[in-house]
Amino acid sequence: MKTLNMLAKKCVLLVLIFAPLLALYGSEKERLPYKLKVGTYNVGHFNQGSLGGFQWDGNRLKAEMNNWRRWIGEQGLDVLSLNEWNHFFDKDSMFVASDELLKPYYKNVYMGGNQNWIYNGFATNYSLKNLHQIDLFGDYYALVGDLVIDGVVIKLITVHVPWQEKWHDESIDKLIALLKQYEYFICMGDMNAKDSNQRKFIESGFNMANGGPMGWFTTSQSSIESAGYSGGENVNIDNIITSSNIKIMRVNAPKTGLNDFDHLPIIADLIITW
Repeated sequence: MKTLNMLAKKCVLLVLIFAPLLALYGSEKERLPYKLKVGTYNVGHFNQGSLGGFQWDGNRLKAEMNNWRRWIGEQGLDVLSLNEWNHFFDKDSMFVASDELLKPYYKNVYMGGNQNWIYNGFATNYSLKNLHQIDLFGDYYALVGDLVIDGVVIKLITVHVPWQEKWHDESIDKLIALLKQYEYFICMGDMNAKDSNQRKFIESGFNMANGGPMGWFTTSQSSIESAGYSGGENVNIDNIITSSNIKIMRVNAPKTGLNDFDHLPIIADLIITW
């Protein structure tokens, strides 16, 4: 009994000595930055922005589906935000697009309402909680989910903002008001906005990939190539917006050979600071 009491006292002493060190280690670990590679892509219904899915069949259909699948796999994104998705890849509704293009790489595919022209979603190997849709105007909406890392909730938002003048400005203001509610957030999508309107995100204290420290990246390709330019003002409409505690690096808007006459994607590395 005496030996057991001595062992118990030693255990208590060890706990008192090492508990503060373990707590310090835990807090230091939680403060380490966390990196995510994310991207947003308006895929234009696989038909350069027109409804109906990819319009060819036969070998050309299979080749193009392989091109999309290969490109998505090459990016290695932790989170892929999608706009203007199409449930079926092809005009004949033979191939379910998420099965063919996303599920080879991603465990989870989260989609909002299929509103004909507007269809937003996420592909990720993380699990998202509290998924819900916030309507803007008409068929346009934001899909919101909770990504929990080290006990911290990071709001993921994929959004398609209406371009129509009667809805656009109010939608941007509504989106900014929504983002101000979140301590941590990553908002991705097609903003359909002039550069001046997108600067409102920076004025609100947020960070921005397109139009941030690395400058502007043209993503509305049809707008510039039809005029014979390689870039310009108000054609930088796809973006990634983050809370001020999430830093944005390595921004890129690559040509893909897939939907280049309509939209280019925006890809970036994000560093989450605690």
